[in-house]
Amino acid sequence: MNKPHTHQPPGTGATKASSRSLEGAPAKLASFGLLALAGALAAFAVAPIAAKERRSAAAGPDASPIYGVTIPKGYRQWHLIAPAIEAEPLNELRAVLGNTKAIKAYDQGTLPFPDGTVLVKLAWKHVQSPEFAPASVPGAATTVQVMVKDSKKYAATGGWGFGRFIDGKPADLAQHQTCFACHQSLVKNHDYVFTRLAP
Repeated sequence: MNKPHTHQPPGTGATKASSRSLEGAPAKLASFGLLALAGALAAFAVAPIAAKERRSAAAGPDASPIYGVTIPKGYRQWHLIAPAIEAEPLNELRAVLGNTKAIKAYDQGTLPFPDGTVLVKLAWKHVQSPEFAPASVPGAATTVQVMVKDSKKYAATGGWGFGRFIDGKPADLAQHQTCFACHQSLVKNHDYVFTRLAP
């Protein structure tokens, strides 16, 4: 309930009390202003981070489950490390490419591979050449597989993140759950990498 307004004559105790309460007003207002300014600056500082997180979330559908690996830009211009033929039931021709760090590590025989190493495996169905019967040539593309070395981010999987892509989109969770176990059981002694540099 509101109190009724009463007029106090000048010089009364009420007037003195209210003037005393106003003495600290400029300091209080200044403090409030500083707090408001600090809050505004904090909001501006957080805005770019929030925008970056939104961009990362938007890129999510192109990243592999578990690892968050994406197909690297420009990988088709990378150097060839080695080709391979996969027998039945896959019946594929494969080629493994590497970025500059990968190629340098292979050339120098560096193991484990340094952080920043990226390997990309291209795979196609193995078909007979229509022009030259004894030759096998790539048919339909099947997968693009990516390995990224980051010893801190992927410490639980030997320092490697994995991505398996079909028609440019990541394969399902179940396929990615098998990646590291296979590499761990067969090529742990080669830093979990199957491919050797072709002579």
